Order: sequence, then C-alpha cells, then structure tokens
Amino acid sequence: MRKENRMPIVTIQQSPGRTKEQRQLLIKRITEAFEEAYGTRSEAVTVFMQDFDDEHWGKGGLLHADREKS
Repeated sequence: MRKENRMPIVTIQQSPGRTKEQRQLLIKRITEAFEEAYGTRSEAVTVFMQDFDDEHWGKGGLLHADREKS
C-alpha cells in the first residue's frame, strides 16, 4: 500500500461534558501523535467523536442512568 493511501481513522466514544476547547486539543494531540509515530500528514488523519449520555450506555449489567440512582 502506498504511504499516501494510509489514512488513519480514530473513533472516540465518551460521556458528554467536554468543552469545545478540550475536544479541539484532543484532536490536535491525536493528529500530532499520528504525524510523529507514522509520518502521516495531518490532513490524512480523521477523528470522530461520539458522546453517549447516561441513558445510552451501561456497565456491570445496569444502564448508567440507573446506577446513579442507587
């Protein structure tokens, strides 16, 4: 595979509550890490961020929204 065809895609899944500035910084640092580690151009790095509120994820067999009530 030619180097210019290697386009990293990063998916971050998290709970909400981060500011725009925090998300911008995280994307910047992730992109820089790919540039340093893989020699990838910044334009080739794609980062997706997906927030899940407390009613859309669970842990330990319980919906997270229900865990907070206990």
